[in-house]
Amino acid sequence: MALVRCDFESEVLEVATSMTVLMPQDEQSGAPAANPRPDPPVLYLLHGLSDDSTSWLRHTSLERYLWERPLVVVMPQVGRSFYADEVHGHRYWTFLTEELPAIV
Repeated sequence: MALVRCDFESEVLEVATSMTVLMPQDEQSGAPAANPRPDPPVLYLLHGLSDDSTSWLRHTSLERYLWERPLVVVMPQVGRSFYADEVHGHRYWTFLTEELPAIV
């Protein structure tokens, strides 16, 4: 299982943000697993109000559950946004539903 931290600039949010990604990994070479599927299944896990994108790793057995499963797990960092487009602020819903899937 490869653990990847991605820091990037979001055009929708107009700020830098990040995501934590778990990817299947070849046990012998350590490289991301060669997946014959062109689009591996992706699971998006959203953190709670007081947590961040690493909370699923710190508070669950996520890596153990995913062992030997061809699934990519994306855990975006969105702060205390309630995952909503704010009237006077950032557009988190648009980020989650449009920009993030395009980046992934």
